[in-house]
Amino acid sequence: MSRGAVQVIRYPDPVAFLAATGEFLLSAESENNLILGIARELAEQGPSPDPPAYFAAALRGDRVEGCAFSSMPDRLGITGMRGDDVIGALASDAGTVCREVTSVGGPEPAVVPFAAGFAAWTGRQALLGMRQRIHELRTVTAPARPAPGQLRPAREAEAGVLTPWVGDMLALIGDSRAAADLARERISGGNLYIWDDGGPVSMAGWTGKTPNGVRVNFVYTPAALRGRGYATAAVAALSQHLLDQGNRHCCLYTDLANPTSNAIYHRIGYRPICDAALYRITAPEAPQPA
Repeated sequence: MSRGAVQVIRYPDPVAFLAATGEFLLSAESENNLILGIARELAEQGPSPDPPAYFAAALRGDRVEGCAFSSMPDRLGITGMRGDDVIGALASDAGTVCREVTSVGGPEPAVVPFAAGFAAWTGRQALLGMRQRIHELRTVTAPARPAPGQLRPAREAEAGVLTPWVGDMLALIGDSRAAADLARERISGGNLYIWDDGGPVSMAGWTGKTPNGVRVNFVYTPAALRGRGYATAAVAALSQHLLDQGNRHCCLYTDLANPTSNAIYHRIGYRPICDAALYRITAPEAPQPA
């Protein structure tokens, strides 16, 4: 029996998108934190920017089976989805609209064929940039060896110190935003925290507020200060702070190539929920001379 044809719907704004897809996205809230959090944030900001963000969903009848979004010209994200027809339909639609995108990210295994299809549609190729794992925490396990210092909100006067830290984090994920602007924005918004041991020694931030959770990000310790437990302490303390504010869970992304950070997060209560990946969309390689 045929399951019916897939139809891709583009939404004029994040409010309309969330109204149509919210139930689907909330069925895997932490896995979909990125798209949920960004859509909710943009909806709260009011009128769409020019050009507006791209929000689309693949529907089979009235059932949502996958979503794609782009809130920055060079970045595209997807939800988990199944079926070649769903993946192909969304990849071709995004390829029609988001032709400047150079990075595609989302849960495995859908992101592999989606990135390949999107790249082919735009005459380019998809290359693996980073394998990731999405984790979720509901109860914090205190670090076995507490680090000296304490967590506190970052201060505006510390923007100069934190800007290169933010820059390193952006470079790691291929994000083109200006580090100085983003550092000031996160500090003024109360989203960036530091572990203070006689001054800033590590940082951690949060974003992506969803109905029941929030995403921890921008975890960074300068190379000269690593191995002292600062990042572990900062993430544990920030996660507890976020739970104390009424969130039922926290989530975060890790780089699978960094076993140290994955082990640290596991020790304080983060548990894997799914794998994900980032793909770079680049010009095709030139043919080698015969």
